[in-house]
Parts: sequence; C-alpha cells; structure tokens
Amino acid sequence: MIKNIDYQSYNKIKNMKQIVLNIPESEYHFFMKVIKNFPFVEVDEKRNKLLALEAKLTPAKLKIWLNIKEGLKEVELIQQGKLKAKSAKEFLNEL
Repeated sequence: MIKNIDYQSYNKIKNMKQIVLNIPESEYHFFMKVIKNFPFVEVDEKRNKLLALEAKLTPAKLKIWLNIKEGLKEVELIQQGKLKAKSAKEFLNEL
C-alpha cells in the first residue's frame, strides 16, 4: 500500500516519457554533462548506477540477480493484490 503520495511528483512523472540511449563509453560523461543542462530532463542516477553494476556481473551472477529482482517484483504484486500467493506446498511442487 502506498502511503504519503507526493501528487506533484506523481503528475510530473506521469506526464513524462522515458527513452533509452546507447552511448559509447568514451562519450558517456560528456553526454551526461550536456543532457543534465536541459531543465526539462531528469536523470535517474540511481537506476544508472544499478545498470552499470549489472553490466559488470558475470553471466551466472546476472542470471541470479535477475531472478531475485523478478521474485521481488512478484512479492510487490502479491502485496498489491495483483498476483495470487502460492502455498509452501505449491512452491515445493514446482521444484
């Protein structure tokens, strides 16, 4: 359940679009300096750091990490009532 909603921030985010750009590593810092100077652009530094850390993981560790993230998303959906929780017996039967 969401508490203390900041409606101004919500409306601001709701009215924005997201884009994904692939920038050469050698040009990244320059590009970020330029893009941050636009008053209408918001850069999600937290997400950028997470993506950078994920890119450094080995394929095996990345697979584990992505499974953990998926599990956490499922927990959120269960808490929101959008997904039915499984019993321990159902879970063990899947293994």
